[in-house]
Parts: sequence; structure tokens; C-alpha cells
Amino acid sequence: MRNKGFSLVEILVVILVLAALTGIAIPTYMLVTARAKESAVENEMMNIAKALELHNVDDQVYPDPGNYPGILEEKNYMSAVPANDLWENEYIYDSDGNSYTLESHGMDGADGGDDDIVISSGSMTEDGAYANR
Repeated sequence: MRNKGFSLVEILVVILVLAALTGIAIPTYMLVTARAKESAVENEMMNIAKALELHNVDDQVYPDPGNYPGILEEKNYMSAVPANDLWENEYIYDSDGNSYTLESHGMDGADGGDDDIVISSGSMTEDGAYANR
């Protein structure tokens, strides 16, 4: 008479297969999530850059760094200017009136490194860790 059920070896094989699949799926999910977040930050920064360019067209000067979100919102270039990127790091905006830089320090939150995203006077000069990959 044959026992109905799984042997210990069969259960271990199933567990090993599931562990291998999980080992592949989790890093892939993390990579896809990081790429999506970086892409969303780039889009958000480009929207801010467009608002800065509109301000420059109208006033022939880029807004003062001290209150650029308030100025862009007050003049209806954007309904709400985000202060932080999706990693909860503050966007860094600097301007001398004739040009500007808008920067996100990326996933690591530190200046420098390959994950920084920088827009200089409307052009993306650094495009994060996952660009063109």
C-alpha cells in the first residue's frame, strides 16, 4: 500500500525552487521600482524647469532661490511646486537671475555620485543612475 502525501525530499525541492524564484524576483522588483521612482523625479523636475522657463519668458529673469516655489505658484505656473523629491530629499534650486540649476541628490541623498539628477537652465545635465540602461 502506498502512502498518500509528499516525501520530505519533494517538499525540500519545492522549497528550494520557491527560494530560487524569490531570489530572482525581489532584486528585479527593487530595480524596477528604483527606475520608476527616478523617472518620476525626472518628470517632476522637468515640470518645475518648464515653470521656471515660463517665468523667465514673462519677467526676463529666473526667480530668486529664496522663494521660487511661492513665486511659481503665485503666478500660476504650477499649482503646487514640490519641495522634496520622491526619496524625501529637498530639491536644490540656485539661480543668479540669468541661469539656474535644479538638483535632486537621488536615491542616496548625497551630493555627487552617479544618481544625482541636475537640470541647468532647462537642460538635463545629469540624469541619474538608471539613464540609458
